[in-house]
Amino acid sequence: MPTASATYQPQTHYNSPPQHQQPQQQFRPDLYRQDSHHPYWPPHSDLHSGPELPPIISPSHSEPHQQRLSGDVFLPYIQLFFQHMFPIMPVLDRQVFLDASLYSDSSSMSSDMYCFLCAICATTVVQLDASIPQPSPLHPQKSTDDVFAEECLRERKTYDWIDSCTPLAVMVPFFLFCYYGNHEQSAKAWHYLQECITFSENLNMDDEQSYTKLDPVEAQWRRRLYWLLFITERAYAVQRRKHTRLHASVQLPAVFESEDPQLLTGFVNLANLFSAVDDSFVSAWRGSRRQSLCNEAWLAKTQKQLDAAALAVDSGGGVSETQQMDISVTREWLHVLAWQMGVSNGLIWGKGEGGMRLDYPIEVGRRVVEITRGAKGMALDSHGIGMEQKLSDIAGCLADVLRCTAGDTSSTFLEGKQYLHTLLQTLSSMRGKESRYLKPLMSKLDGVMGYELSNATLPLPAETAATSANMPPVTSAGNDFLMPGGGRYSFADSFGMLRTLSMSGNLGMPYLDAPIQQGPGLQNEWEQRRESGRVYDEYETKAMGHWMGGQRIP
Repeated sequence: MPTASATYQPQTHYNSPPQHQQPQQQFRPDLYRQDSHHPYWPPHSDLHSGPELPPIISPSHSEPHQQRLSGDVFLPYIQLFFQHMFPIMPVLDRQVFLDASLYSDSSSMSSDMYCFLCAICATTVVQLDASIPQPSPLHPQKSTDDVFAEECLRERKTYDWIDSCTPLAVMVPFFLFCYYGNHEQSAKAWHYLQECITFSENLNMDDEQSYTKLDPVEAQWRRRLYWLLFITERAYAVQRRKHTRLHASVQLPAVFESEDPQLLTGFVNLANLFSAVDDSFVSAWRGSRRQSLCNEAWLAKTQKQLDAAALAVDSGGGVSETQQMDISVTREWLHVLAWQMGVSNGLIWGKGEGGMRLDYPIEVGRRVVEITRGAKGMALDSHGIGMEQKLSDIAGCLADVLRCTAGDTSSTFLEGKQYLHTLLQTLSSMRGKESRYLKPLMSKLDGVMGYELSNATLPLPAETAATSANMPPVTSAGNDFLMPGGGRYSFADSFGMLRTLSMSGNLGMPYLDAPIQQGPGLQNEWEQRRESGRVYDEYETKAMGHWMGGQRIP
């Protein structure tokens, strides 16, 4: 991911670094001062009930003075950011942001700097969540991430942030996006992501020629920032089935001229992976391409491109464990999405090329288990809600395949249950607690794993690798699957059920918005992130009757 340092200090003058050495900056405290006065906010005053979208027109500066947060509250969270999140968001310069003198007087900071620190601290708190101990709360009744986010939005009302078009200003809405994204408030998250992209376009960061006019070091920082936005937009647009605005139109940052070539190697690998998620992929995933354009050749090519883009990770590219988790799990997640497009377009077969087989999600599940097995907790947890979403997507798709092929006693499908069980165990302890996606995911599993949603713990599946050795060989010919009690699903039936789920937006793990509070003492209900207005017809309902346990689909 891009690193941000000079990017956020556009006035700073840099010396061109020698080859393989870290870009040097001259730290100038006056960069963080501003001439205009700020409203102040008395300590321990009531905060807003929740962050709100900023007004289109900046309000006047005549509001009563309010006091900013003390500068020393920021540094502990910035240190946590560098310790755990920097490998996936290397967009800050250590020399500047770990210098304690920066935080000596918050009243002398520019509004952009103050807002940026509030936004990144809010993201750090919510993204790491309960995975590690964090500093003492800033407010007795509010979570610390909300305090930081609200203070960022309050400060934004005191100056014309729209005209404050600097790389540092780009990062304010970016980290607000991260904050809202981790809270599953997708509308606000998308708003702030679009805002930071607009800022980047105003700075011509999507134009390769613009970099030739910059100091070489500043140009490198801006390249990192641009590619961070590119990666983030592609990932979030795919998750939410949105259009994309940024393209792979500028050169990647230089690896060997950076302060940390290993870190930049991981970032470039991730950028290459998302470069494979081109406009045709996004359009096909959104369902806006003609079916004839998403054909067998395109699907096979896409699956191969995803593997080739992250080849350096498989060949021991020397990236950090945190980056390896990001790249490898993301690649498998994209494989599953491409497979789902194949299901929607009738391109999945019982046998044949890997990415177009009916049991392909089982293979993906195996690879993800191998990737995550033995990984340090923080290597997964530092990615925040995004890692949980990708793992739950993969697990949900695997669960659907196992349900639509119920009764198949071949080793492949028995092993698939083991992989699903392992993924559920991983989700049962993410960021220091049970993932919010675990229970909605387990609601898919009745009759698949041998345990119910109400179970407090996850027992081992009834079938184990040991028992599979004693199973009789599969006697079905071709693509037929055995059914419990002697019944069968043909390949056509299994594929038809999967395609029905895919076309209705329910294949895999339905994304969730924030829980809907039903009142004191009542259990939360969940909204799907990708709602489907499609109603199953009578034929589809009848075909899926056995699979749904006799329950009709509304």
